Amino acid sequence: MNISGLVVRVQPSRIREVREAIEAAGLGEVPTDDGENTLVVVVEAEDTAKEMAIYRTIEGIEGVLAVELAYTYSEELEQARDRLEVGDGVPQVLSDDVPPEEVRYGGDVRNWIRRIQDDGKEDPTA
Repeated sequence: MNISGLVVRVQPSRIREVREAIEAAGLGEVPTDDGENTLVVVVEAEDTAKEMAIYRTIEGIEGVLAVELAYTYSEELEQARDRLEVGDGVPQVLSDDVPPEEVRYGGDVRNWIRRIQDDGKEDPTA
């Protein structure tokens, strides 16, 4: 379950209409608004993909000017953190026992491709 808090900016003349559209479509709960052009929307979704689909749907409502993410909680993220905590620990290359001159950065794909072309090594850390 993902829970997010959104700030939705709308055309002032359409604040009531947008609020009703969000709630009628089941996109989220609107606990408050400023009475002018800003709604606070609480969204619950099964996963991040469904959450993003709701954001896009709200963005498409006539009268909506912007949708801003103010807060998010994701059980998916919590589960990923749990998996990391029970993992094998820190890879040897990240330990303090590895001399800095032996640490290689391999994050740039272009460098990795050049290295393969130049010396035939496929391992970007080699």
